[in-house]
Amino acid sequence: MNWDDLRYVLAVSKQGSLMKAARVLGVDHTTVGRRVEAAETALGVRLFTRTTTGLVQTADAARLLASMHKVEDAVVAVERAAAPNPDRLEGKLTVTAPETFGVSYLAPPLAAFGVAHPGVQLELVPAGAVLDLGRGEAEVAVRTFRSTSDNLVVRRVGSIAYGLYGAADYLLRHPVSSKAALHEHPILSATDATDIEGVWLRRLNPRARPVFTSTFSLALLAAARASAGLAILPRYLGDAEPTLELVPMPDPPAEPIWLTVHQDLRGTPRVRALLEFLAARLKKDAPLLQGR
Repeated sequence: MNWDDLRYVLAVSKQGSLMKAARVLGVDHTTVGRRVEAAETALGVRLFTRTTTGLVQTADAARLLASMHKVEDAVVAVERAAAPNPDRLEGKLTVTAPETFGVSYLAPPLAAFGVAHPGVQLELVPAGAVLDLGRGEAEVAVRTFRSTSDNLVVRRVGSIAYGLYGAADYLLRHPVSSKAALHEHPILSATDATDIEGVWLRRLNPRARPVFTSTFSLALLAAARASAGLAILPRYLGDAEPTLELVPMPDPPAEPIWLTVHQDLRGTPRVRALLEFLAARLKKDAPLLQGR
């Protein structure tokens, strides 16, 4: 069989549809379908069944996926070992980070690193999904949670504080007297009530309820700018918006920032240089990130 077909099978298994797998792989969905069919023919089993919501793994696929992942891991390991010019700062580096943090904060520092090291081709993937460093989906991850996989190395390099914000004209018309009055205001917050924003809101005022939610803080920023209510935002984002004002509230939350890399790559010069650069930059920008 063509071993490369397994890469398409694994992408469909993870994404759940031909279209989503095609976007991840950077090919047409018909190519993905053709390669999956080729793998099924070579293996002599049906791997997926079509449903109204996408593709579902068959029992045969579930039985074979563990072995397929081992093949993928071995290929990625070979690629790492065969990386050209291992002692020079050159080659591709993919960095993944949460969407808003990646777009609003991380992009300029990464661009500055690229200017200083023109031999490095940087790609920033600001994603809501967690990319798999073990499978080579990215080399470096900037995360707000600590990864626990044995093959990943993590380093805490700072924290991101949150605050409550409102547009100046909204606060002029609807002043916030205290946390006890928060339930009288429209709240703009994260979708998941268990996220750091939702937990803080319940502590401030259990009766307060979000009327607009999003996993993307830039959407909450836009809604607050439109005077739609009070938004819970990271301080680096809210403080930088001239139309918004910070509404002081007790015990504002903060979440840690972790640099994460696969143990096989941490000694690679370009990866090591980027990790040290980001650690220094995040330390320097601590007042910005923590709202001091």
